[in-house]
Amino acid sequence: MTSLSNAEIVQELNHLFAEELDAALRYLHLSHAVRGINHLVVGPVFTKGFQETIEHAEVLAHKIRSLGAVPKLDLSISLPPTPLDAKEALEMALTIEEAALEAYQDTLRRVEGDIPLEEFIRSQIVVESEHVAELKQLLVE
Repeated sequence: MTSLSNAEIVQELNHLFAEELDAALRYLHLSHAVRGINHLVVGPVFTKGFQETIEHAEVLAHKIRSLGAVPKLDLSISLPPTPLDAKEALEMALTIEEAALEAYQDTLRRVEGDIPLEEFIRSQIVVESEHVAELKQLLVE
């Protein structure tokens, strides 16, 4: 078993919960910041990213509740009303996904020994790694 207490595990999961909801808001913003013909191309990518991050947050909320806690959310986010071109927006999305991947990898190191939690975190790492790879493909010129 992990050396973390139940409260520390909940804290780790709350951090991931906040990461996912922060990412969802950023994706929602990106989906409306890209203008013109580019929106037709990349808008669906950001809409899908928004939906997936909300789903990840839901799973995390359920995990937190299964540990007897209520999800906690602390966000500090400011998104400027600046139009973006497709490449800029995709680069921002890549940054979002790389941050999520890093957060899951950090959590994995801290929950080592709790096999079910490790497996859940590993599955999220696979998903986030796929998102990073997809965005990198879209950015290839």
